[in-house]
Amino acid sequence: MKARYKYRKENIIKTYDELPLHHTPALTPLNLKEHKERFLKYGITPKFSYRVSASELEKNVNKKKGQISFQYFREAKHILEIVRKKFGNGTKYLDETFGHKIDQQEATDIVTEYLSDNNLDGTMTIIWSSDILSSAIMKWCGPNLKLNKPEARKYSMWIKSTHENPYLRSHGMKCLANHEIGTHFFRSVNDGLQPWFSDRKTFGLRGFRSPALSATEEGLATINTIFEAKTKYLWLHALLYYTACMSTEMNFRELYDHLEGYIADPEQRWKRVMKVKRGLENPDDHGGFGMEQCYFEGAVEILRNIDNIDFTLLFSGKVCVDELPRIKRLARLNCIRVPKFLKDVEKYKRTLRHIATVNGLVERNCKKSAKVPEGRRKVQADSSSYSYGQWSSRKKL
Repeated sequence: MKARYKYRKENIIKTYDELPLHHTPALTPLNLKEHKERFLKYGITPKFSYRVSASELEKNVNKKKGQISFQYFREAKHILEIVRKKFGNGTKYLDETFGHKIDQQEATDIVTEYLSDNNLDGTMTIIWSSDILSSAIMKWCGPNLKLNKPEARKYSMWIKSTHENPYLRSHGMKCLANHEIGTHFFRSVNDGLQPWFSDRKTFGLRGFRSPALSATEEGLATINTIFEAKTKYLWLHALLYYTACMSTEMNFRELYDHLEGYIADPEQRWKRVMKVKRGLENPDDHGGFGMEQCYFEGAVEILRNIDNIDFTLLFSGKVCVDELPRIKRLARLNCIRVPKFLKDVEKYKRTLRHIATVNGLVERNCKKSAKVPEGRRKVQADSSSYSYGQWSSRKKL
């Protein structure tokens, strides 16, 4: 009898000194490093340039995804105040939650170990770059969806290599992997196994770019980010949500100074303000870009509906929470893969209930004393029925 050997697939690791232009999103400033240095050293308000025209930039910023919502302002402020009282400032919180800072090689070892633990060796390329805006992003390339060849897709996980990345820490990298690989990768791969993959419209499912799907996708990923964190506060995404709200009455410098009450680290404050003020013709104007509020909005909605959600079904593909009843009899569940942390669904749900409790989300009326920014209360009242995390209000008939 011949001996059988199981060979471990190699994980491809790459590093880019500069992000290739074709990988640069429209709303990523091209002169980011230069203006970051000028602002942090001399306090000069940045003037960003982009690879797209001013009209195209305005079109991107003014999309519904970019509108600033105030629906969960009180919840976000409540979480920020809890963390401030317990840890003093965000720097101590990051140390306690995600561990000490590590270098790129140590972080790479953690990610490759995560892939191995989830039987994913060789399934994606790990790419490091200092230029990406996000802490990390999962990408895939391959044939057009209409060709219905999901098996031909190739995945890559892009990770920010500087310590502006708050997860570049001893425990933070596993939390980041739960976000990008444990959520985005698994849901994407499983989506390719489903009958709706190449024709979502026929099955009555929202498109990939819909605000509702973004809220479910990023809200679930946000929860999974802190699922195995040492503390369970939604602080980072509450801060981003709060920053977007406060941008409506503060310019770049005022907002940067204001956030010092929550995060002392200049690089972390710069990152939050830059992500909200990017896309404005003049970053010194009041207002901002609210697209990334969907992380916090989606997380709040999921945590308030834990017992009504079939999480295995939710991982079967790129679907919204309110679409689960529609796909219940269609989804192919016998062939999907789920991350290691979801193997015990009941344990997973118990942890989510704990997260909801510690963040004060069990009761819907969070800290009534937290005031919505002056002059924006009417906006909140007018838009409260249309929040990107409020799936039921936009359910297709």
